[in-house]
Amino acid sequence: MLEKAKVSFFLAGRSITRGNKGITIFTIFVLTLIFVQLVLFSSMLAGVTLKFNELMVDYQTGNVVIEPEEEQRYIEDASALQKKIESLPRVIGTTARLKTSGNFRYKEKEMGGTVYGIDPADESFVTAIEDAIISGEFLSRPDRGEIILGREVSGGFGALMESRSLGGVEVGDTVELTISGKTREFRVKGIYTTRYFMADASAYINRADLEEMLGVEGQDLAQEIAVRTTAGTDEYETRMAFLSLGIRENIRTWHEFAGILRLIENTLGLIRNIMNAIGLLIAFVIIFVVIYVNIVNKKRQIGVQKAIGIEQNVIVASFVLQAMLYAGTGVVLGYCFMRFGLAPYTVAHPVDIPLGAMSLKLDDAEAINRAVLLFLASIVGSVIPAYKLAQKDLLELIWDK
Repeated sequence: MLEKAKVSFFLAGRSITRGNKGITIFTIFVLTLIFVQLVLFSSMLAGVTLKFNELMVDYQTGNVVIEPEEEQRYIEDASALQKKIESLPRVIGTTARLKTSGNFRYKEKEMGGTVYGIDPADESFVTAIEDAIISGEFLSRPDRGEIILGREVSGGFGALMESRSLGGVEVGDTVELTISGKTREFRVKGIYTTRYFMADASAYINRADLEEMLGVEGQDLAQEIAVRTTAGTDEYETRMAFLSLGIRENIRTWHEFAGILRLIENTLGLIRNIMNAIGLLIAFVIIFVVIYVNIVNKKRQIGVQKAIGIEQNVIVASFVLQAMLYAGTGVVLGYCFMRFGLAPYTVAHPVDIPLGAMSLKLDDAEAINRAVLLFLASIVGSVIPAYKLAQKDLLELIWDK
């Protein structure tokens, strides 16, 4: 077996060194591009998924959300529960929110959306809405009768659903807000955008204003308590820590709110798989053609090799090794380009997408998986023509024009 392997390596090396250098370079170049394409889609998907997760945590849910017990509408003694949660060292802050659906009206435009009643100081410890203000200012505790609108509510500022918005509300304008049949006017103090549609289709008012509109003023109630933990803290460990405090309310991690994000991720994953299949098919065709042309040009040489006693499987293996060398070189060059070129570049110069600035996230395990697939496509693409021709009769190989 060792001798046969040596012969196969020798034949493969001679075929490459004495072959057409231009074809060899072109083949390796194409396989490098195919590997980059295979890894690039996975890296882009990982980067987009990471961005989705960041937007969810930073602008909507925090790391963990506590909701009322089953069949209960509110969390009672919310401030006491906040203090209990904040006693844990891994907790950065909490915000007790009232949350409801409301109807916004500005001039002749109307639309529905989610309204949060918040303590602005607490909210700033948990979410980054304050940093997302693009016009005006964020709420402060003394503010009454003022509102912060997401761009999908206000309109303008690059809103994705401009036709369904209020048509271009600006800071200082007055909008009518109707909740549970009660209508009040609010002055727009600020407009924000997170580039995350779900978060940008909401509005924030002072907690005291929403308490009045819901008829629960002075009762220390909340419909959810969002919790921010230190970076790297496992959300499921946090849930267990909360349970150990005797918290009976429903404890959910941000992962449980990411249903639509998972749908988008699955769709992108399907597109990635289709593009991967196309890339592997191209790799198969390229290797097949290169090896087939190489074999056709060396039919007499193959006939001579068989005549001097070189076995058929050794000849086939030499062409497979040749294809694997092409694929291996392409994988190494492609990986180096991604690891030391494109990925670091996007970290230093993030790509601006509708969700915000995104960097490629190169997963080594995913890269290995794609390399294996490329090797398999190359092996199959080389085995078929090599085996088919090596099976021909000795005289047919030598004399066939």
